[in-house]
Amino acid sequence: MHSYSTDSDERRFVPLILAALAIVLAWCSSQFLIAVDVSLPWWMDAPSSLGLYGALYTLFDKYLWRSGLVRKLGLSRIPNLAGRWTGFLVTSFDNFDKQHDVMLQIFQSWTQISIYLTTPSSISKSCVAVIQVSDLSGAALVYQYQCQPLANARKSMHMHFGTGMLRLCKDDTRHLIGEYYAGRDRRTYGQICFWKVTPTGKPETPKD
Repeated sequence: MHSYSTDSDERRFVPLILAALAIVLAWCSSQFLIAVDVSLPWWMDAPSSLGLYGALYTLFDKYLWRSGLVRKLGLSRIPNLAGRWTGFLVTSFDNFDKQHDVMLQIFQSWTQISIYLTTPSSISKSCVAVIQVSDLSGAALVYQYQCQPLANARKSMHMHFGTGMLRLCKDDTRHLIGEYYAGRDRRTYGQICFWKVTPTGKPETPKD
């Protein structure tokens, strides 16, 4: 996975909160050891603030950022896009005459992301990405990708770079809608629509 940027300011204050919490936990653990009269051997030290901060940051980065409680507290506004998405695209390559099946796989943490898009003839992987959350119409994912043709692709198709722009519907977080364009000599563009699916391939149902 690679890092991604965001216009949410949570990455400014959350590390400060985690640092303060780590200091409090380190002090509490020290006082507890004193209270129970436990003497640690020379090769073992009581949990340090730095070590606890690293553990808390890792825990938040991988799991806590997407929890309901953290979101209710306003500590994370970045949408959780991780999972499988299925859909279709229409492209200027064939004058938008046909819908082409596509599959999107997103791996995401609080600070890193990887986006894979698969078609019957190619697979693309994200290089850089940004998630914008300030737009009132819904969060947006913008990323640059590298597309690699598969063995069954047309001879005229070769490795190229492009940009994808997907928007998460504000009232329906199970759909991504957007556009893409391929650079350099391909100069194709089109529209994409995805809906989230379960690991078994069934459409994901709304959560209460």
